[in-house]
Amino acid sequence: MASSSYSSRSFDAVNERVSSVVRKYGDSWVGKLLLIGPAFLVVLGLIVFPTFILLSYSLNPFVQGSVQPGVTLVHYTKAFLTPLYQTILFRTLKIAAIVTVIDFVLGFPLAYAAVRKGGLTGKLIVIATLAPLTIDLVVRSFGWFVLLNGSGVVVTTLQWLGLVSQQSPPKLLFNEIGIIVGLVHVMLPFMVFPIINVMHTIPYSLEEAAQNLGANRLTVFTRVLFPLALPGISAGVLITFVVSLASYVTPAMLGGGVKVLPVVITNTFTSTSNWPFASALSIVLVAIALLVIVGYQRALKRMSGVGGV
Repeated sequence: MASSSYSSRSFDAVNERVSSVVRKYGDSWVGKLLLIGPAFLVVLGLIVFPTFILLSYSLNPFVQGSVQPGVTLVHYTKAFLTPLYQTILFRTLKIAAIVTVIDFVLGFPLAYAAVRKGGLTGKLIVIATLAPLTIDLVVRSFGWFVLLNGSGVVVTTLQWLGLVSQQSPPKLLFNEIGIIVGLVHVMLPFMVFPIINVMHTIPYSLEEAAQNLGANRLTVFTRVLFPLALPGISAGVLITFVVSLASYVTPAMLGGGVKVLPVVITNTFTSTSNWPFASALSIVLVAIALLVIVGYQRALKRMSGVGGV
């Protein structure tokens, strides 16, 4: 008991010293450096430094099954000029874009209902959206594997409703459809919660005022809700697109022979041990994600002054 009390007093003393230093030097460049220093070191050590290691590997020649010293751009040439990898790159971007659009179409109404309805309905929407995150990604993807196979609930229900033929049921697994369905489910919370956060700051009186002035619901959405919710929408869109772009587990389990870039990168690392080419593909994926983020933020800045890089 005495030891616990001593530890608590020691922690309070350290906390007070740190707080006094922050108050004293917070506005100076030294104080700002101390504040951002730990986060900067984490980003440098866990993101920037490994990316430069990948970049250095991607420039090494790969001859007769081994990495050789030297500098070459042949791996990037192969990635951009080979029709197979062009197709895989385009498919990866297409799937990420489709998943982002579907999640926005599903996520905005959910976020709106969670905030405007409030009470039990709002809580149930938040819980239902958040609950899948408590389950491992592999388990969720396997769940869709069970639901979408030829004898699964989805196909059986469609046949029972007479929407599809029993002789030729639709193929929902091991193709782009399976990957999109799985990723939409996985990424939906990342679209909903940023929009929920910003919707809490938009007064309902603005919608009522627009309706009193003769605006219909579509006009209220396009002229009032969408511009004011743009910070949350932009965050949700960016997170959904970039994470979908780099997703591996769900496409690997539900895509079968339909490959996306993260699956190809992993297979190249593990199957052929061609680290330089796999590193080049990884750098391409990182570069695409950065270009999308910067371009999207600049577009938002031109539209409404939100964000910007």
